[in-house]
Amino acid sequence: MRHKGAKHLKAAVHDLNFFQYYCLDVIALLVTVVLVFVTLTVKCMKVSFKGNLLVVPMDGSHWIGVKAIAQEMGRRGHRVTVVMPEISMQMGPGKHYNTVTFPVPYDQAYVDSVMAKNTEALEKSAESFMQQVQSKMSQFQAIMDAIHITAETLLFNDSIITHLAQQNFDAVLTDPMFIHIFMICLPTVNLLRGIPCSLDLKAAGCPSPPSYVPRFASGLTDRMTFMERVFNSLVSALPLLCRLIYRHFDHLAHQFLGEKVSIAEVLSDSDIWLMRIDFTLEFPRPLMPNMVQVGGINCKVKNRLPDVRPVYFRFQLLLKNTKATPIVKQED
Repeated sequence: MRHKGAKHLKAAVHDLNFFQYYCLDVIALLVTVVLVFVTLTVKCMKVSFKGNLLVVPMDGSHWIGVKAIAQEMGRRGHRVTVVMPEISMQMGPGKHYNTVTFPVPYDQAYVDSVMAKNTEALEKSAESFMQQVQSKMSQFQAIMDAIHITAETLLFNDSIITHLAQQNFDAVLTDPMFIHIFMICLPTVNLLRGIPCSLDLKAAGCPSPPSYVPRFASGLTDRMTFMERVFNSLVSALPLLCRLIYRHFDHLAHQFLGEKVSIAEVLSDSDIWLMRIDFTLEFPRPLMPNMVQVGGINCKVKNRLPDVRPVYFRFQLLLKNTKATPIVKQED
């Protein structure tokens, strides 16, 4: 033809290959850009977010669970500062956290005497009921006195409190048995098993009906007879005893904060309650949404179990590569 096939009138689609026709090259470019952006964003977030955590633990067995969390948080790159007294039973420095120590008005002999009373109360199982009650109260009073002395010494140590206030902590992890009044303005995470007189449940606003929630150390279950429910209700109705137990801490909070508040009101500002319990070992009871069960958090991780291959011969379970005795003997 005169216009040599009129290529200028030919649709451009005929000049596109398969990838161009379906815009696969464009899609690949956009996907690549998005993946690169997401990858860089995630890496920047991981690098930039380094929390600053203050840890105020309690001595003794309470320190084991708190130490596990402090070590793991520090290992993950967060800055962790642990406040502890110069003299303690188990607390000490660690690889993944910093320590701030403060002087206390007692020596190692006092700590040993408190532990001796605790051991003595646990070993006296042949005592009468009243003697056991007296031993428990004496043991509990000794522990509460030690906690009160330690907390008071820390709270009124102006240099320590000023130093901690300047560190710009993001949150505080503590055992509520050790009063954390001085960091009431920070988001608070409590790690605990329970507080006498169910103070933790009261502070968290958690319902605890005595009809099926056994009181701490009562020896009851969630299925109670009438007399057991009477006993459980009587134990629940001892506010006077609880006030006597915590009166020193209420006074301490009043002194430090300058306002008349109880220690239960201070604990009610806690954000998260990490409960060292497990639903498989506890009786069913109500929990608040900010209560998380973390039972076994302080347990050491053992080696994984070997692979198990179940082979059933009339409800018979054999373990692979092991010499296991059959549950049901196979008939000849």
